[in-house]
Amino acid sequence: MTPRKGLMDMWWKVGLVLVIEAREKYRDSAPVETLDFGFVPSVVYETHAYYEPGPIGVLFHMVHAFLYVVQPNPFPK
Repeated sequence: MTPRKGLMDMWWKVGLVLVIEAREKYRDSAPVETLDFGFVPSVVYETHAYYEPGPIGVLFHMVHAFLYVVQPNPFPK
């Protein structure tokens, strides 16, 4: 390893530590609040149960497969 590469690695690591430290400070300072969605009417909306993806069907199925890998179980109610 050359001295120049070692110096660049050191500065990269110092920068990474500073970025992580700044994010932790920001995360700690955020106040915790509950969300208020206001009045949401309980209406049954008419939706179409079937969606034809059309020409981007391959992408549609790839995203669907990825979501199944990430979240194989149904979402909680």
